[in-house]
Amino acid sequence: MTAGAVRKWLIIVQGLVPMLLVGTYQYSWNIFMKPLANSFGVGLPLIQTAYSLFVLFSTLSQVLGGYVADARGPAIVGATGSALAGIGMMTAGLTKSIYAFYALWSLGSTGVGFVYAVSINLGVKWFGKSRGLATGLINMGFGLGSTFFNPFISPLASRGDYLAPMMIIGGALLIVSTALMASSKYPAADKRGKGSNPLPPGPSFWLIFISFSLASIPLQLYSSSLSVMGVRYDYFTVTAAATVLPLFSGIGRPIMGFISDSWGRRNAILAEISMLAVATPLVLSGLPVLYIAAAGLVGFLGGAMMTLYASLIGDRYGTSSSTFLFGIIYNGKFVAAVLASVLFAFMIIRYGLMDAVLLEAGLTAMSIPFFLAAKPGE
Repeated sequence: MTAGAVRKWLIIVQGLVPMLLVGTYQYSWNIFMKPLANSFGVGLPLIQTAYSLFVLFSTLSQVLGGYVADARGPAIVGATGSALAGIGMMTAGLTKSIYAFYALWSLGSTGVGFVYAVSINLGVKWFGKSRGLATGLINMGFGLGSTFFNPFISPLASRGDYLAPMMIIGGALLIVSTALMASSKYPAADKRGKGSNPLPPGPSFWLIFISFSLASIPLQLYSSSLSVMGVRYDYFTVTAAATVLPLFSGIGRPIMGFISDSWGRRNAILAEISMLAVATPLVLSGLPVLYIAAAGLVGFLGGAMMTLYASLIGDRYGTSSSTFLFGIIYNGKFVAAVLASVLFAFMIIRYGLMDAVLLEAGLTAMSIPFFLAAKPGE
């Protein structure tokens, strides 16, 4: 293996490991949610607000963090994000107030956004022809981490102990992730020049944003409400699904990234959206096997969506401002989270689980015409 190849693999590891840790904010939430709600004495809408705040702050922070990383380099942004994510995770577990939890979880979520923006763009910026695969390998960590953590978190959380795993994960973020991010670099030729324009290029960019927002609904729905949709199933079935979701979310990212490198980003995205719209309602089958399979399928397809859209931005608009531009696109995840958590919770109360899930699937399908309307040249 050449020195250049070793360097490329080190870059992937540098982005992958922090993603393994920050991904617990999303993919361990299904396990943390119930003991936290019991501890605070709150119902579903209030505890799901914390998930929406995570998505809000982890997406908004990518715009600022992305702009600074493109202009000044990724090290300061990534290291600061790792520290914030670690502190937020540890201190949120100590609080006894839902409102203090909101504040501290939001602080940590801001750090998650910084780390995510830097990590995924290590793949976008350092790799050309294999951009989809490299970005997918790094992004794999965001889904895959909780596959390792959840089997250890779940027995503790079932007894009401969420503090111990939060302290361990937070400590790893402070030490391991901060060190890796502090040494991260972007290619020297990629730094923004005087003539480059970081602003979104045109109307098609915003059509891509809307498409990403709607296409992200299934993964957000399963990430925030998998246990709610599995209320009829036993503890082991729900735990199995909660483990399968991040596992397949991680696996799907490099696989679909690799496929998109040869098949084309547009074709891969359209195929994924179509399959997600069909797969989302499988959770209503009433069969434990299909409940678990639905979690795996939505994880596989939904997780890869981040990789494909990030690579698409690099393909269409170049890499000099890719961290900033994808940071804007990534804010569609908050739109999806509101539709898939808070709105979903109220829809269940008013109309029931079946109608609520079918509505989410219908909204997902609406992503397709917006994506088709986005012209490559704009």
